[in-house]
Amino acid sequence: MAYTNKLNHARTTLKTSALSLLAGTISLCAISAALADDGTPVKGGTVIATLNATTIPNLNTQMTSAVPPLHAADVWADGLMTYDSGGNRLPRLATRWEISDDGKTYTFHIREGVKWSDGKPFSAVDVAFTLEAFGKFNTYLTKLIPLIEKVSAPDEKTFVLQLKQPLTATLDLFDKEVFPLMPKHIYEGKDVATHPANLAPVGLGPFKFDKWVSGQSITFVRNPYYWEAPKPYLDSVVFALIPNAQQRLNALINGEVNWFRPEVVQVPATQQAAKKGTIRVVQIMTNAPETAVIDFNLRRAPMNNVKVRQALFHAIDRQRIVRDVYQGLAETAKSAIPTQFKNLHDTSINYDTMYGYDIKRAGTLLDEAGYPLKDGKRFQIELALPAVAPYDALAQVVQAQWTALGIDVKLSALDQQIWINKVYTQHDFDASIIALTGRSNPVLGVDRSFVCNQSSVPYANPTGYCNPEFDKVASLASAVPLDQQKAHYKTYAEIIARDLNQIALTNAQAFEAVTTNFKNLDAQFNFSFNTHPNWAEAWLPKDKQ
Repeated sequence: MAYTNKLNHARTTLKTSALSLLAGTISLCAISAALADDGTPVKGGTVIATLNATTIPNLNTQMTSAVPPLHAADVWADGLMTYDSGGNRLPRLATRWEISDDGKTYTFHIREGVKWSDGKPFSAVDVAFTLEAFGKFNTYLTKLIPLIEKVSAPDEKTFVLQLKQPLTATLDLFDKEVFPLMPKHIYEGKDVATHPANLAPVGLGPFKFDKWVSGQSITFVRNPYYWEAPKPYLDSVVFALIPNAQQRLNALINGEVNWFRPEVVQVPATQQAAKKGTIRVVQIMTNAPETAVIDFNLRRAPMNNVKVRQALFHAIDRQRIVRDVYQGLAETAKSAIPTQFKNLHDTSINYDTMYGYDIKRAGTLLDEAGYPLKDGKRFQIELALPAVAPYDALAQVVQAQWTALGIDVKLSALDQQIWINKVYTQHDFDASIIALTGRSNPVLGVDRSFVCNQSSVPYANPTGYCNPEFDKVASLASAVPLDQQKAHYKTYAEIIARDLNQIALTNAQAFEAVTTNFKNLDAQFNFSFNTHPNWAEAWLPKDKQ
């Protein structure tokens, strides 16, 4: 009964608050677009999407890679390029680019006539400013920043990046999600980390920030200066803040919202509901690797003992995690290099065989490490995690399996920001669970877990692992031509499989769910990697009003 009351309250809040737009409340049956007689879309209507949060500390995704801000950023932000559903690069604010023969100089030609959502002109100067002002905060740019020789905008149409040495994945670092462009005229001379624009962004996307109802919704309205006119067709996008995964699914099934990204465990139920024809489940076929991992704090015992880390890996039944937590819509992770990177992944390094579920072997390793059973216990550790799905279910499986080994496991399920501070700033943890996105290349989303890191950037190596041998291999792998990288990434994976500052559990599939009353959904969902709908393509026919 208590759950039902909470759900009913959530629905009421969504209807009365999250749907309030500008002049007042708009019922779902009335938010739609008109349709011209010839079948072409015209302007009007609203989409209601959900975010798995009640509080979001920062919307500026130069400074956070948390999932809710990334979802929201697609409507208000834009970048130099993006990807289609096949992973091919598409120009955005850069119309084209050239790379010098030595691989050190990248020249981007910037689209002319573009304006920010406040009407101010955009130019190459903004691109250079974004990199110089925000690069040190960006979790995906940790490999690039130390290699920069010079950043310049010789004129308003040209952005030039000069590197000290080649970095083969450089272009991938400038896609619209990794590198959303920021306005110099807003941030210049200010503390960019605390600037109020981080919560009320000025951007280049199809919609612009309108208002934020604390704990309930964030509203974006059509950007009148958007460079891809006549898009967008919709009047607005409302993000309803619904932290409970089941409530998000119920809201979609009941027609209270139009889009959400189901947790993998919810996909079967969402697909079953889709049989009624009112919603559609879209699998992102070229998805960025989404790897569930456990980070170990090597600064403290017993995690500083590699045999302990090996034992803890052997003590996890990852097939059970795939089956029970991910409903079969994932695979066990094979190595530090995800299988999605087909040209870089070497099958000879395979965690399934190297660290298969073997509770006896795990016990032997702990005995050898000096942690024998005493009165049924070996030692106590704290396992920290964000208090959201799927980490809660994943942590419970790990806790049960480590407990069977004689380890007293305390779960600390925390608010996202508290967890970030605990793990990445204070380093006050034994082990920590999270899922990390590999993006489109190891340089973006994999290196950050293993290269030496003295910063407190969220989602960048919190373990204290710093191995010059590994850093040299990672640097070399990222610098050589594509056809020479695989051998280096094999060595890369071998070192991590030996040292295990982090263990990789699963690699999950990715899905989106949307109501079928929208038109042009094929174009709207024609993306890959970690991009999400920007709603510039979508519209609603007149008979859905």
